Amino acid sequence: MFEFFVLLATVLNAQVKIVDSNGLNFKPLTASFYEPRMGLMKYFDRNSLKVDIGNSLDIFQFPLGFNRLTVGADFFAYTLVNNHGFLVLRVEAIDGFFGGNVSFRSDGFSARFRVLHRSAHLVDEYDELSVKPFPFTMEFFDLLFALEKKTGRFYAGLNYIFRSKPRDLKKIYVQLGFEFYKEIATQLSFFKSPILFVFSSDLKFRSSQGLNLTGGVKFGRLYSRGMLFYLVYYDGFDIYGQYFNLRRKFGGFGLSFDF
Repeated sequence: MFEFFVLLATVLNAQVKIVDSNGLNFKPLTASFYEPRMGLMKYFDRNSLKVDIGNSLDIFQFPLGFNRLTVGADFFAYTLVNNHGFLVLRVEAIDGFFGGNVSFRSDGFSARFRVLHRSAHLVDEYDELSVKPFPFTMEFFDLLFALEKKTGRFYAGLNYIFRSKPRDLKKIYVQLGFEFYKEIATQLSFFKSPILFVFSSDLKFRSSQGLNLTGGVKFGRLYSRGMLFYLVYYDGFDIYGQYFNLRRKFGGFGLSFDF
């Protein structure tokens, strides 16, 4: 208890400043869909794309000796887009998230607490005989703890939904996962940043049951900005809120831009 009050006093007396643009205090999880990202993924089993639009920013930082505490904002969405020709796209479903986060980092350890609103909608086209649009929405928080090494990180956390429509959604899920990185090239003659092999897994229990496996090649430094070309395999409940009670199994390949 005494250490808590010492930490609280340190935070209150710390000099608050705007965060420098040198990467996030807690990097978004590679293999979780409920994370902000920019990019797109092509499904193998349908003529459709998953398009990610959004960002996460650390805005304020509180220096705590060699540790770092930040407060940030998350605004992001992902869409199910059906392809009807070259750049002729129709949006079938969209899930949007917005809220904020507090993250902490020390040597070999990091943690993140988020509070987010999520809503899901059917948009341009969908099968009216099999599904009817309804007001899917929720407010939830998640808390993650991660152990970081030079080769990746292991993480575990808890998510709690404190308001939702429909009301009968399960309120809690447990989340476990890891990310493994292996440098395969320090630099090339035309590319002066490291090139990494990436493999990651994310497993959720209870309300959002699902297993996601993602592997690929990243052009950029570990825990920093870069481009990730990846393959993904997913088995679990549909990631789009309007189809939340349907089981889905799919694979795909994509490109994302790490913050």
